[in-house]
Order: sequence, then structure tokens, then C-alpha cells
Amino acid sequence: MSTGPALSIVVVSPHDFAHVRRTVRHLREQDDADQLELVLVATTEAAVADARPSELVGFAATRTVAVGAIPNVDRAAARGVLAASADLVAVIEDHAYVAPGWVRAVLAAYRDAPWVSVGSVMENANPDSSLSWANLVLGYGWWIDPAAAGEMRDVPSHNGSYRRAALAAFGEELPDLMVRGGGLHDRLRADGGRMFLAADARIAHVNPSTLPATADLRVNAGRLYGDERRRQERWPAAKRVLYAVAAPLIPAVRFRRIRAEHLAPGREHARLFPRALPGMIAALVLDAAGQALGYLRGAGRAPEVLAVFEMDRMQHLRRRDRERLAEAVPAR
Repeated sequence: MSTGPALSIVVVSPHDFAHVRRTVRHLREQDDADQLELVLVATTEAAVADARPSELVGFAATRTVAVGAIPNVDRAAARGVLAASADLVAVIEDHAYVAPGWVRAVLAAYRDAPWVSVGSVMENANPDSSLSWANLVLGYGWWIDPAAAGEMRDVPSHNGSYRRAALAAFGEELPDLMVRGGGLHDRLRADGGRMFLAADARIAHVNPSTLPATADLRVNAGRLYGDERRRQERWPAAKRVLYAVAAPLIPAVRFRRIRAEHLAPGREHARLFPRALPGMIAALVLDAAGQALGYLRGAGRAPEVLAVFEMDRMQHLRRRDRERLAEAVPAR
């Protein structure tokens, strides 16, 4: 029987340890932290030297993977995955905080089960903003309701966990697969991989809550989606123009679907519908505009914009959200 860590956690910091201090604190406070290997991915080992020794105790092991400049956190995370040692590996973003019992729930889901990936129920770490809820629902809608837990066709690729051997099998191809739109989960499913959402594994996710940040995120996410769809389905020019012209109809269609699937009476978040409504309308309109761009002009710089967007999440929050997060999870 292996005596090493049961689960490796990859956390990427493009800057210093202070950038990931909150995320690591939540991991360290897990009851089963002594089963974790913490893999810090940073530009250099010196970059995360601002961590105090007390902030890294309690883990089964801690290592730093130096990768040089980090223009894309997903590619950097792939380097951490390949350096991890446990049979199971998870990548947790610097703006995501695991809830108590998360490690136990993830390990239990994998035990004697066939899953190649186990996802977590995503909660809102800054829930006082309509735009924050809109961004959470659009980004993680299928995974915000614990009642939907069980085997699923897909689980979140960000803040997800995997059998390390399945990812390591891709070798040097893994960084390309792990980026937005890289198709990692498609490849895992093609290889027969099955996925599971664990109801008791919860992660609080910090979501953009300002209009400029939401516009940046939603337009570029929509543009990337539009480009992927027209390329994968090999749309002729006429069809691309038709869908771009019809883009103003997309918000209404998606709104009805989201209302029915995620915010309908009886759902976990039904009570949030009035609060989420203004932000949802704005976000859907912006996303549709991005889709039209993707259909007509391709992805453009959307992948680069979205990659940078995953860094320094606090700059995309209202001041009130930043202050409340600082109070809830002290920096020191």
C-alpha cells in the first residue's frame, strides 16, 4: 500500500505566495490536510519565498515547480500536474476556496469507483452582486446545485480533480489540452473516462462583480465559444453570417433555458432569481455579442485575454467585495 499523499493539489501563483495565501489557507485547514501534497507552481522558487513556514505545515509534502514567466495559468497548471506524485490530482485556482470536508468528499468519491474526474459543487464566494451571480451561473451553472450530483457527462475543468495517470498519459500535449477550449474533457471521454459531481465537495469561487470586468469576460468567452463551434462543425460562410445576424435572439433563448435549468422554483438557487436577473440580462447580451464576433471573425485574442483574466481576480471585484473577502479570509 502506498504511504505517499493521497491527493496532489496544484496551485499556480503568477506572482508571489501572498497571491495564493487564501487558497492555501483553506487547504491547510482541511481535516485531511496530512493526505495532501501541495504543488506550488511559480515563476521561480524565490517568488513564493514570502510564505512563512507555519503556512506550509500540516501537508504530507510541499514542493515548488518553477516554470518561468506565467502568461497562461492553465499551461502552468499542467506543468504542476506532471510534477505531482499522488495518484489523484486537483488544480485549485487562486480565487477558489475549498470548504471544510472537501478533501474527504473527493477521496470518498474516487474510492472503488471508475471516475476519471470528480468535480465539486461550486458556490459563490462574493454573493452580494448580481453580476457575480450571473458570472457564476454562466460559468458553472450545471454544477451549482448539489441535487444534481452524481455521474455527469461533464464536470468543471477549472477547480477539478483527476486520476493523474489519465492526464500524464497525454505527456507534453497536456498544456495545450488544459487551456480554455483545449478539449481535455473531450479527450478523456473519448478514452472512456467517466465523470462524477460530488455533492459534499464544495468550493467557493470568486466571480467578477464589476461591469467592465464582466464585459471583458463575457464578450471574450462568447467569442471563443462562437469560434470553436463554427470550426468544430465546419460551418460555411453563409451559416456563420446567418448565426451572427441571429445573435440578438441568443440572450432570450439562453435566459429561458437557464431559468428552467438552474433558477426555477424548487431549485437550490431559485430564491436568487430576482437578484441575479439584472446581471444575467447584461451578461447574456455581452456573451451573444462575443458569439457573433466569433462566428464572423474567429477567436482573435480571446484566448489570451481569458488566460490573463484568471490572474489577479481581486482587481475585477467591487471594493465592497474585496473588503468582505479580506474580512472573511484574512491575508495573514
